[in-house]
Amino acid sequence: MALLGNAGADDGNWVILPASALDRILSVGLGYPMLFRVQNAATLEASHCGVLEFGCEEGFVHVPAHAMARLGLEEGDLVLLTSTSLPKATSIKLRPHTTDFLGAKDHKELLEYNLKNYSTVTVGDTITVAEGDKRYLLDVVEATPADAVSTLDTDCEVDFATPLDYVEPPVAPAPVKVAAAPCQDCAHGGERRFAGVGIRMDGKPVEQTPPPAPAPAPGSSGKGKSASENVLRFFSGRRLPPPGAKSAKKVDGEEDKDAKRFAGQKYTL
Repeated sequence: MALLGNAGADDGNWVILPASALDRILSVGLGYPMLFRVQNAATLEASHCGVLEFGCEEGFVHVPAHAMARLGLEEGDLVLLTSTSLPKATSIKLRPHTTDFLGAKDHKELLEYNLKNYSTVTVGDTITVAEGDKRYLLDVVEATPADAVSTLDTDCEVDFATPLDYVEPPVAPAPVKVAAAPCQDCAHGGERRFAGVGIRMDGKPVEQTPPPAPAPAPGSSGKGKSASENVLRFFSGRRLPPPGAKSAKKVDGEEDKDAKRFAGQKYTL
């Protein structure tokens, strides 16, 4: 039967046994802590529990309501209790039923306070964690070093699995990159853009501006050029002979008078 008239007893996994059970335990010298394996005699579904007190009527054992649901028991069903010894828990993994538990203020303090109601935890059990008026249900999915462990006087690491009602947020679609269409000249391997023919509004032909001469390369100098390319020449109205001519031309049998211009001696300072 479920615990009746015992405030808070249904929040843990402690059972109430008759006084005759205490006499039997003392006679066999059972030590502390008193841990038991409780099993449904019909289905053999089993869990573990501790003893809260010895005060129920003979022939009955009071089991928390959630433990009865876990074992598939109803009031008046036959149960088997066997004394057992369990290793101390070193780590357990819990799965909250709802994501509301993730918003609790201090999970460590909350679990330390509520696990005092549980002397053992068994993989497959569901424990209740209370925070004020709120009640959170957590499934035991893993336990170390065994599937059934004692939570009395031990330091235990606690991990959490994804809540049962957790839904993955929708993934935003990746942006689609649209490649720009190449220009007509680029498609044919050309480098010109906006190729075409200019037209004037008055109908006259458009004068084509010659391309500018390429600028000399940076750092280049006049070295390597011939002397004639570096000389400026000023011409008179008549054509002068090219530089390097050996003799003056004759016109009608006479020497060109231009050859005799600037005749004289030169002096060096």
